[in-house]
Amino acid sequence: MSLQIRADSANRLWPRSTSIFLILVGVVLSVLSFIVVINMPALPWHPARSDELQATYDAFRETGTLLIKAVHSGSYYTQVPAPGPWVSAAWDDDPGAYIVASLMSLVTHSASAYPGLGIAEALLVALPLLWLPTAVARIFKRARAGYAVVLLPPLMWLLNNGTILAGTEYGLSDSVSTTRVYALYGIAASIAFLSLSLLVLFCTFRLRTSLLIAVSCGFVVLAAIGDLSRSLSGMGIAAGVGVLWWLHVRKKWRWLAGLGAAVVAVVLTFGLQTATMTGLNAARSATTGQSMADLPNAHGTWHPLYLGLAYPQPITGQPSPLGIVWSDKFGWDKAHAIDPDVVIASDKYDLIIKDLYLDQVKEHPFTVAKLYLQKFLYVVKHFGAMLAFILVGLVLALMRRAPQRRPLGAAIAVTIPTILLGLVPPVLVMPLLYYYSELTAALSILVAISLGGLVWSLTSMPAHVRASERNRLSTRALPGEPRRESPVRLSVIVPTRNGSAVLGGTLATLGTALTSRDEIIVVENGSTDDTWEMLQRAQASWSGVPELVLRQSQPGLGEALRTGVMNSRGNRVLLTADDLPFGMSDYEQFEQLPDDVVVAIGSKAHPDSRVRRSWRRSVQSRIFRFLREALLQSKVGDSQGTIWADGDWCRSLAVVSRESGLMWTTELVLAAEQQGLRVVEVPVVLSEAHETGSSRFRFGDAWRSVVGFTRLAVYKDDYSDENWVVPLHPPVAVRSDGSIP
Repeated sequence: MSLQIRADSANRLWPRSTSIFLILVGVVLSVLSFIVVINMPALPWHPARSDELQATYDAFRETGTLLIKAVHSGSYYTQVPAPGPWVSAAWDDDPGAYIVASLMSLVTHSASAYPGLGIAEALLVALPLLWLPTAVARIFKRARAGYAVVLLPPLMWLLNNGTILAGTEYGLSDSVSTTRVYALYGIAASIAFLSLSLLVLFCTFRLRTSLLIAVSCGFVVLAAIGDLSRSLSGMGIAAGVGVLWWLHVRKKWRWLAGLGAAVVAVVLTFGLQTATMTGLNAARSATTGQSMADLPNAHGTWHPLYLGLAYPQPITGQPSPLGIVWSDKFGWDKAHAIDPDVVIASDKYDLIIKDLYLDQVKEHPFTVAKLYLQKFLYVVKHFGAMLAFILVGLVLALMRRAPQRRPLGAAIAVTIPTILLGLVPPVLVMPLLYYYSELTAALSILVAISLGGLVWSLTSMPAHVRASERNRLSTRALPGEPRRESPVRLSVIVPTRNGSAVLGGTLATLGTALTSRDEIIVVENGSTDDTWEMLQRAQASWSGVPELVLRQSQPGLGEALRTGVMNSRGNRVLLTADDLPFGMSDYEQFEQLPDDVVVAIGSKAHPDSRVRRSWRRSVQSRIFRFLREALLQSKVGDSQGTIWADGDWCRSLAVVSRESGLMWTTELVLAAEQQGLRVVEVPVVLSEAHETGSSRFRFGDAWRSVVGFTRLAVYKDDYSDENWVVPLHPPVAVRSDGSIP
């Protein structure tokens, strides 16, 4: 049970509202990508593949058997003798897109295969984006890293040849690959992207052994589906399962467990793929009457390898130094010249092409090696912008000595097998857009992670290393105006703006409630009425027990509070409002707190508070609290109440604080939470006068609050390494009656 509690605690990094916000970011990305894909025109394949696709599609709708077609239909090179009206089809590379198109006919009821493929591709592109922001946020343990993923579409447009889609080249074309990348390759890339995004997400969780086994089995299934969509496409996913086990096993057995899990996952993936194809072939054989040995195998392995030696002819137009032409017909003609009776897509055809390929390798080994090196460099050049961005983002993130390095390293490790396998098609075959499926999927994951890492790194630098911070802080200094030297027990800060109507009663209440060892600091900030003149008259006739100090600041609640705090000398500081919204009920609760409480709040959210609010103010408060929880991961119920704080701690905050408006007290609470201080909330009684008075909160304040939350979310880590609890001045001893000896 204790292990389960620890696991649950480790897995939950922020409040539920933050998780909802991250999911909303994912929904925006998913909907955008879905709309883009679904509105693309049909992307037909070249005639041979399109004819074969349509023939298998029509046959499935009539018979319910996958990967067969009517005799004398489809591509001419797949005609294999059959005793009945149906014959097994030959797919050019892999059966995945053919299977998906056939199954989607159950949904679309279309006479064409392409609408179903378009819907399937749109779903596969959109789904991973639902959880990708959460995965990135969990890697860096900061929600803002996940929020940054909302910039992924424009970033991909800049880095990947003008597409906003992540994880796929679907729909792209260029001067070399003039036919837009179609579903045969788009689906394979999207399945790889979906699987990798899930792997990265699960790398950020602590899983029980039983759940880890179940998750690993799920990835084996995804890997097998990937292999069906494109040969070996899923093996990188299966190998990535080893990273999950490496994360969950103790150091002594970590590498052995990770390697063993990867091997087992790869073996199971291959077995599941083989079992699936065996079942499909049995169904094909039963429907067509062909024996299993007569079923076509498309091009096999050696046909694309042999044609890959045609480089650079399809890229630059220059002939290959080996005299090979990039054309299916070239391979067929070569095979027929050796054996006129050979059947295309047969095992015998594959053996002939194998011999032709190995002859070239034996006769021209250095030329072949040079061609492969040139293709590798061409691939690196093609993805140069993505690689540069990934390098910058990951280097900045990995340079930080932080606990985030472990999940970040795991996320990178998860993509490496897919990247290595993704290099095989463009390097060994041809560096065309169609062959970048796995590379695009893995690099898109790394781009998203690098984007989050870049935001996390740049916004998590300690304030003392920023030149802008040093310049900002240098303009602030503690007041030089002479003040009495006797110790002050409590400084009450009262910010006011156009508060002349309420200040008289407030000063009278404070004047009778406080002691001679206390002080009242009223800070006027931008009033347009006679507030300042009224305060000057009140000071001139002041007869209260505590000292009354007047100050002026720039407009803004934060400016006023900061000015008041920096002018204070109290061992404790009380931040209130000019109309005393809680009367003295908050002060009475604060006085009962233990001496070791650094920050406390007079909270309207406390269950024992007596607060009657209008529906408008209630809605405002709920929205404000939701935004605070989501963007700042704050656990405090009300950061806009009155504040009771250690004087030295509060003055330290005032020197480095950024906010100038309504968010200043939220910044104060956030700083305390980031430093691991317990923020105590005390019950209050909201005065009727405060509730019935006109609200000073306007729509502009709401917008500024949203902007302020976002700004605080970016900079909140600056307070993590600070420790202001040690008093800057000796504490003031206070008798039980409130007096100071």
